[in-house]
Amino acid sequence: MYNREGSDKPLSSPIDKGIFEDEALQLIWETREKGEVKLEDVIKELGNRSAIEEMERDGLIKIKEEKVYFAEEGEKRARDITRRHRLAERLFVDVLDLTEFESDACKIEHAISTEVEEAICTFLGHPPSCPHGKPIPRGRCCATYTQKVRPLVQRVTDITVGKLARVVFIAGTIMERLSSIGLVPGAIIKLQQKSPSYIIGIEEMTIAIDEEMARGIFVRVI
Repeated sequence: MYNREGSDKPLSSPIDKGIFEDEALQLIWETREKGEVKLEDVIKELGNRSAIEEMERDGLIKIKEEKVYFAEEGEKRARDITRRHRLAERLFVDVLDLTEFESDACKIEHAISTEVEEAICTFLGHPPSCPHGKPIPRGRCCATYTQKVRPLVQRVTDITVGKLARVVFIAGTIMERLSSIGLVPGAIIKLQQKSPSYIIGIEEMTIAIDEEMARGIFVRVI
């Protein structure tokens, strides 16, 4: 989150101002998901009244009767930053198997482009919610996915029996266990069955793994 030291002082650079605005807009978005947004709560959380009032002058928010509302541009920007943050959280949890991820998600949300955001969303299969259960705002790529295509990269648990697929990524600690039998990124596998266990063919071998392990193997159907 934004560094609140020196609260109520003018922000020293355009970068500082941009980061503060992003954090404020995200806070307002998340607060609005629960109910009304009180100005005093936003100031208490972010600590810089003058910067918040400047956001109103810049046309990002509206303040009326000590409550905060989005202006059109502010709502769009809040939606985008919230989407990037929650997608980053999903990436850290689902793919990197991290348990501490909030700080890094706050950092990456300011850095990724629209193209990278859509690539992450497609890679993850257009998840509907973040690890905390909060909805991820839909993007342009999600509409395309719903109408036309499946995600490029899927978990082994999501592909059809009989399909050939190339391993793209193996999450968490299972990579070391699987690499000894040749199941590594780049390997071609064939899913032979899903129940009672997952049977995967790789070269001249077949291996049986449980569902938890299968969910950690990300593949691209070929």
